[in-house]
Amino acid sequence: VFRSGGLRATTLGLATGFFGLFALFFVNSQYLQEVKGFAPAVTGIAIAPLIVGMALVPKFAARWSARPRPVVGTGLALIGLGLLAASTADAHTPYALYACWLLVISAGTGLAMPALTLGVVLSLPPHQAGLGSGLGTSAREIGAALGVAVAGTALAGHADFASGMGPALRTVGAVVLLATALVVMG
Repeated sequence: VFRSGGLRATTLGLATGFFGLFALFFVNSQYLQEVKGFAPAVTGIAIAPLIVGMALVPKFAARWSARPRPVVGTGLALIGLGLLAASTADAHTPYALYACWLLVISAGTGLAMPALTLGVVLSLPPHQAGLGSGLGTSAREIGAALGVAVAGTALAGHADFASGMGPALRTVGAVVLLATALVVMG
């Protein structure tokens, strides 16, 4: 089934998006609580910008569904660039600025994920749609696990969370951007 370039690209795209998102999920609440000093309930509210883009942007992305490659490329690039921006956060970063970076990441997710999810299913003949759906789910799970593993490994190489967060998110952001190029070319 992986002879199809479209299937390879959409599967890699799904894995890439979840790689970036779950690395962020792993780091985000720790940053807000350990570095910024937010209480757990405040942290829960502070991650709300991640919901905004994921909920609103797919409605706009559907308008461009006839041209999924630029939509997917832009969405994944926004995730990678948002992660690179978030990698600059420290204890003195205003929350409003950090929230803007979360919005960029969530907007990228809202752009890319619907097109990728549809693309992985449509890359196969109708009688194999279940296989496509299973591949998409597996790609998400593998991407998520690798995102946490890479971020965690990068964090483990530093004396404390505050000094490791930037390098961890820069590593993940760079991988997302590199994989985005492969997805767009695929």
